[in-house]
Amino acid sequence: MYKLSKVGLDTAHLTDEEILSIQTAIVDAVRPGLIARRLMPANMLPHAGFRKVRGYKSTDMSQAAIDMDGQNKSLDIVTLESFDVAVPVIHKEFKLLWRDILSSRGGGIPLDTIHIQNAARQVAEEEDKLILSGEYTGWNALGIEGLATATGRNTVTGGDWDSGTNALTYIRNAIIELQTDGHMGPYGLVLPPAFYGQLNTLISNTGIMMREVAEKMCSGGIFPTGSLYASGGSANSALVVEMVSGNFEIVIGQNIDTFMQQDSDMNINGKVYEVLAPRILHPTAICEITSLT
Repeated sequence: MYKLSKVGLDTAHLTDEEILSIQTAIVDAVRPGLIARRLMPANMLPHAGFRKVRGYKSTDMSQAAIDMDGQNKSLDIVTLESFDVAVPVIHKEFKLLWRDILSSRGGGIPLDTIHIQNAARQVAEEEDKLILSGEYTGWNALGIEGLATATGRNTVTGGDWDSGTNALTYIRNAIIELQTDGHMGPYGLVLPPAFYGQLNTLISNTGIMMREVAEKMCSGGIFPTGSLYASGGSANSALVVEMVSGNFEIVIGQNIDTFMQQDSDMNINGKVYEVLAPRILHPTAICEITSLT
């Protein structure tokens, strides 16, 4: 008579090695696609329970005085405008079937993490969209403003990006707009992939690509991304931003992580999640180049 053995609850539990494999797969999946984290610093919250965080937008003092004795007082204060930002959970669920887990063990092959990696990429894409774009027409994001939708940001009008050296002219105009507001750089350029591709074009009668000139103008980096949308929902804008600490930041209650639990069918139900939001403190450090074609 065959001896019965337990299957299910004990058998399909993940081992430490399998959990490490899942965590590594998530990091490998999200790292290449996260653009916003290269543009701004992260500010860690004490825990993920914060549903809102407060920020303060400041205005400049009046001009300094010039006189011979320094006796004419020029005293005023920086005006602070408070605002609250919702801090949402970004999440995507996945499932590992218990038979697939046992199959990988029995065959001596690594656990198949394709569903987990896909879920992680979806979370990373929404993170970038939230921070770079914020809520726009057709995409609900709890009213959160991103770089491209920040109230008070600068704008300059673009046009035919692909004609001659128009792209460099638009970038220059955006930098001038930022400098007028006292933002002296370094600058980063964020733009949809199609417009980035046009920068890989030689300037007429030179051996120089437009991208080389743009990289000198925006020494903080050029960041092509499919997660940048204008307030109307179209991908026809680019951003030039001053990459200086204090202009904008990501507030993080929980960095990207997983939660996994075995269900009554012996499968592993999992969630890739994070808790974060953009906080725009100086919107004048952003210049949107609009109406690109």
